[in-house]
Amino acid sequence: GKVEGPLLHMLQSLVLQPAYVVGPRWDVLAWNDAAVAIFGDYGQLEGDARNILHGVFTDPHRRHLLVDWEQLARATLAAFRAESAKYTGDPDFERLIALMMRSSPEFREWWPQRDVVHRLSGLKHLRHPIAGAMTFEHMSLSIDDGSDMRLIVYTPLAEQNSVAKLKKLLDDLPS
Repeated sequence: GKVEGPLLHMLQSLVLQPAYVVGPRWDVLAWNDAAVAIFGDYGQLEGDARNILHGVFTDPHRRHLLVDWEQLARATLAAFRAESAKYTGDPDFERLIALMMRSSPEFREWWPQRDVVHRLSGLKHLRHPIAGAMTFEHMSLSIDDGSDMRLIVYTPLAEQNSVAKLKKLLDDLPS
């Protein structure tokens, strides 16, 4: 899936909301500057390293960033299971799951438990290496074009001065 036109324009216009677009396998296809400031530069990553599931379970930066890591990792896994059910047998999905089984002891332990969650939204408490504690509201929006793409948006909240911290991180991003 390629992100272009109105979706890309909308993504880029979300200046103070870290956001990215994922495809059906949860690969990050496009992202904005605010997402780079919070999550790191997806442009520096290739292949499976750009996958949300892979990042949550295998990236030490992501593990440190997510304050409630275990709870969020379990919820992420359960939501992925629910979403991927319609792709059972798809070689790309099977390959990702096999990679995750090899790469993460937690994934290996939790995948057979068959937990299913259909919605991943709500508050996200982050521990940013530069800005410190930040709180965001997290939403996942389906793109209604048959592509199975979703726009993931994080809105910074006033608590923990998250908006001001994000502005400072954006000011300090290399252009």
